[in-house]
Amino acid sequence: MDQSNLSQAASILRSHECVEDAVVLLQDDLDGEMVAFLTLRKLAVEHHIQSLAQTDDGYESQQVELWETVFDEAVYPTIENNMRPEEIGRDFHGWISAYDGSLLGSTAMQEWLDDTMNTILSCNGDRPLDVLELGTGSGMILFNMTKRLRSYLGIELTQAAVEFVTATAKSMPELANKVRVRQGAATDLHLFESASPEVVIINSVAQYFPSREYLLKVVENILRLKSVRTIIFGDIRSHALREEFFVSKALCKLGGDASKEEVGQKVAEMARAELELLTDPAFFTSLQDRFSDRIAHVEILPKKMKATNELSCYRYTAVIHVMDQEQAQEIHHIREEDWIDFAQENLDYDTLCQRLASAADTVAVRNIPFSKIMLERRVVDSLHNKEENVDRSSGWLASVSEKSQKEPSLSPVDLVDISRRAGRRVEMSWARQHTQRGGLDAIFHRFQESSDCGRVLFRFPTDHQGRAHNELTNQPLEQQAKQAIQQELYELLEEKLSSDMMPEEILILDQIPKKGDGEVDRQLLSKMV
Repeated sequence: MDQSNLSQAASILRSHECVEDAVVLLQDDLDGEMVAFLTLRKLAVEHHIQSLAQTDDGYESQQVELWETVFDEAVYPTIENNMRPEEIGRDFHGWISAYDGSLLGSTAMQEWLDDTMNTILSCNGDRPLDVLELGTGSGMILFNMTKRLRSYLGIELTQAAVEFVTATAKSMPELANKVRVRQGAATDLHLFESASPEVVIINSVAQYFPSREYLLKVVENILRLKSVRTIIFGDIRSHALREEFFVSKALCKLGGDASKEEVGQKVAEMARAELELLTDPAFFTSLQDRFSDRIAHVEILPKKMKATNELSCYRYTAVIHVMDQEQAQEIHHIREEDWIDFAQENLDYDTLCQRLASAADTVAVRNIPFSKIMLERRVVDSLHNKEENVDRSSGWLASVSEKSQKEPSLSPVDLVDISRRAGRRVEMSWARQHTQRGGLDAIFHRFQESSDCGRVLFRFPTDHQGRAHNELTNQPLEQQAKQAIQQELYELLEEKLSSDMMPEEILILDQIPKKGDGEVDRQLLSKMV
């Protein structure tokens, strides 16, 4: 088989409306098999996804049913028999590390839960709450807010969890006649047509939604409930920091001797395999523009945890404050010229403490590098820097690590410690993960907490302005769309080519690697098979 045959196959692939570029190689180490590598047109894939979502098969419904099966068979199959009394409200059995598949430690999970509950319970002062939770699970949120509940409505995918939570709630006198749980999906608010919840909680659930359109539909449905004052999306997986997360997983799997090339390949592999919904904070902050007549304010909060894991590094909470026609919430503003840039002014823990000791009552600090992800952030920079003159062997990672450790950076826990030392409170925002590469904004102040909200609210800067809506999440349905496109391409090749000229495999890439002179890096492509 000569080069003209390979070029012909590549040309046929490029003729498909979804294909941007294609290369076909003969793999000498695979008994001469032909392998096709191609990239897709982004808008064409988006159109394909929309077409799939509108088919009778209902790809969104299939995705929801898939997660229902996973939780029925893998997470909650024996929940009633395996749950010890002391574990009620602290059921950490299904919380598995994305790095090695082991259970996340109970100490770290308890810290995560404490921070989660503090955020939820501080949102509406200290009054009794009418709560709707989408994704009740085993009742982790419910059974940790019994003293604050006036009523609780829950919608849960799995029947086993519904039955367990219902039975457990009935056995607790403090929850008598307060709890109702129904089986359904996050869009099934009709299950409680007469409901008047004040707080809606969606905690560690949104990553299982099939698409950003589905997520938006959930928000729209909730906003139609006139009683709602607060919507809390907890444990949201960050789309802005997806590469840093994939790097952290790659380094865990490959070890400290991994080369730049190996890490880059592993990151690309993980990105292609991602099946969960990842959401940029900008998706949530943009909702205030989209629903300007209903949403008064949006907070993006980091987790305040000492433990370093995927929950504290790559997940956040979005709190949506709905407009109250009777009593508007007080939201403080900071002038642009009053912000201090942490990175530009070369601040660190000690110098920030010194600034606060002699500063005015309110001090706003932006662009604070997040200490828990500094290595991953610098590895991502290195992977994107094709001109970087570094050792591509195992010594590369040690060099990047050394540089990252020299950069001043802080964590949310550090910021709380600093505020206490300065005799102040601190409010944080993690809204600008995209433009600040995971950096934090913080306002140190002496305002008193309001009776309606346990936090003082500030209008923090955001970075959703001017960004396309489809860039603010990934698209879990994209895997199905790509599979459908691959099938179309195989059929197209079968029509045009004889069987001995058919590629054995079609690989879809984010980009086709090129050498410095612009030529296709065929050696690197061969290693991807």
